[in-house]
Amino acid sequence: MSQTSLFERICHDKGSAHAVGSIPSLIKRYLSKSGTQEYSALEEQEWRLTLLFLELYTFILRLSDDDDFFSGIWPRIIENGEPQTRLRACSLTLEDVKSLTLFLKNLAFALHYYTNEILQDLAPSLASSNGLDSFLGLAEGQKASNKGRRTSLGPKGLSFDKPDLAGLRAIVTSTLRMLYERDSRRPFLPRDHWLMTSKFDMEKFASSVVREHDRQQEELANLSDDEDQDEEDDMDDDVEMENGVHTFAGQRLSQHAQIENIRARQRRAQKARMLSVIGPKLEILRHMPFVIPFDARVHIFRQFIYLDQQKRRQGMDAEQWRMSMINNPLLPQRGLTGRHRGSIKRGQEFDDAFEQFYELGESLKEPVQIQFIDSFGDVEAGIDGGGVAKEFLLSAINQVFMNQSDDRYFVENSQKLWYPNPIIFDKFREETEKMGLPEAEKKDILTGLSQRYEFLGRLVGKCMYEDILIDVNFAGFFLLKWAASGLTGEESYRGNVNDLRDLDAGLYQGLVHLKNLPADEVESLSLDFTVDDQISADGETVRSLTRELIPGRGSTPVTKDNRLLYISYMARHRLVVQPAQQTMAFLRGLRAIIAPTWLSMFNQTELQRLVGGDSSEISIDDLRANTNYSGLYVIGDDGEEHPTIQLFWKVVRGFTDAQRRDLLKYVTSTPRAPLLGFGSLNPLFSIRDGGTDEARLPSASTCVNLLKLPRYTDEETLRRKLVLAISSGAGFDLS
Repeated sequence: MSQTSLFERICHDKGSAHAVGSIPSLIKRYLSKSGTQEYSALEEQEWRLTLLFLELYTFILRLSDDDDFFSGIWPRIIENGEPQTRLRACSLTLEDVKSLTLFLKNLAFALHYYTNEILQDLAPSLASSNGLDSFLGLAEGQKASNKGRRTSLGPKGLSFDKPDLAGLRAIVTSTLRMLYERDSRRPFLPRDHWLMTSKFDMEKFASSVVREHDRQQEELANLSDDEDQDEEDDMDDDVEMENGVHTFAGQRLSQHAQIENIRARQRRAQKARMLSVIGPKLEILRHMPFVIPFDARVHIFRQFIYLDQQKRRQGMDAEQWRMSMINNPLLPQRGLTGRHRGSIKRGQEFDDAFEQFYELGESLKEPVQIQFIDSFGDVEAGIDGGGVAKEFLLSAINQVFMNQSDDRYFVENSQKLWYPNPIIFDKFREETEKMGLPEAEKKDILTGLSQRYEFLGRLVGKCMYEDILIDVNFAGFFLLKWAASGLTGEESYRGNVNDLRDLDAGLYQGLVHLKNLPADEVESLSLDFTVDDQISADGETVRSLTRELIPGRGSTPVTKDNRLLYISYMARHRLVVQPAQQTMAFLRGLRAIIAPTWLSMFNQTELQRLVGGDSSEISIDDLRANTNYSGLYVIGDDGEEHPTIQLFWKVVRGFTDAQRRDLLKYVTSTPRAPLLGFGSLNPLFSIRDGGTDEARLPSASTCVNLLKLPRYTDEETLRRKLVLAISSGAGFDLS
């Protein structure tokens, strides 16, 4: 394929958002029924060879684990003396992958950005899908009419159906994203390899995206809500199996239900085509966001949130909105603002928050006003100008992740990365069975558990919405589900054996061993298509439930011929099916605050940075340039810093990066810097005069990012007191 003229022309195309280039013309000539004079048989053959390669290579990528894939890129590192497998023989070299991704980037860009130009010259029938007709067996007439489009790939007459625009876009984008996901999981390409900034005027890109977003929202406002419900239902309930479509419970959907699903997909496809015409830059962000720099996407993300806040609050900031609601005589006492007020007892922040704020739903986006109750039942001092609300959110979230009980909602892997507890629903079901509760009570308990996951998702979303960083590191496979929640169809997260490494390294190694096992040894393992799900906690007598990986086929033995299918379904069960209820509940809550399409702009690593901040080395220059001073530390007319402040920065500059992170966590509650620098920290890092007693330790109010620093007069005392404070967490207060 790389030797074809088509490959060379697309790889070296110089088109941009302002200069179309040759790729859209190549696409139109290929997809056109009638063809043109300049369209040659050689060009047709090159397209067929290209698409055949992509189909086969996509199949190889789906079957290959990371060691298979990287055997062509780093052969001396990966190979360990074992016989080369057929999959490894198909792996590409680093240079081949580089050129292939360049080809796919340019082609995918044209397919998504120039949709309108391409569609204008194509017959409507080529731009639409016949999925429902095919399902009902009514597409024979259409197939007959397309006989002229069926061509031969070789001397044996292998037939080939020319794809429509949607099909061409799907195979190109799918292959591109699969390669990008490999690189995002285990980087092997140059850092800026994926960027396509030359295609755009980056200074105006964010504002252009916002305008397109506004236009799309106007169009969507005229559409029925049924389409959104179709999408959520399809995402929540259905799992595609080899022998049909099933729910997560393993029930096969009826033909009527499958027809309705197909119709829903067709409606979504029609809506997607409409949106792509009026929002080409948004289409790029949705389908290939990695071509835009991360900082630019973060800026767009914050712009989307700002616009949403302005719309919901009629252009007012948080405090103005709150006061307008308080002074509105038409609202009842327990009206909009009353529902956003809460009394939270220390030590039970999450439970109190759930009881008082769960019913808010997406209205949790609005400012909440909190008063804390201490362990003696007294109201803590402190006026909530937004800082106490931040402390509330962080306390409620931290309480969930610090919980070490058997019923904890999230668990850690060996790298201290968090993901939903996969056994908690099974454990609750078992306990309610033992208690002999009525079915209605059992259902209520499980519903309550699901609601708590949903509420936790809202809290995490609320922190992202308010630009509050949280000190929680999520597992990569779990974050992939966040990103996939903004996509549908074949691009949704399905789970694969490579992601299993972060969940269960032992199971991952076992499945890879099974895949590479000599054929005559596979059946000696006596495996079948069932899985034992442990429902007992660590330290308890082991209890498990046996489930079929494929409904009705659990007794099928695993052989050399079906072991790849077994591996695929085992990985899917552990990553998708087993934690389905808790994951979907969490994502439902997250999506109530943060639009799925906003999340889909980022990969798993970028989402972690969005949630928890930048893990790169702390810049003292940036922090110092964006620090506020109050009390005696305010910089005077001479522009000189107070002597204690000068000592402080001298000491901090001498800190290790770990100590700087301790300081940052002590003052702001997170050890990482904001993604867009300390200038975006809200409120800014602040230092206030803490009095003349040099025997005192510094203290902090994390709710407002404030360090209270006594007026130390010598460097050694300041260093010793500051290190003691940040390493022990001593001296925190809320005032």
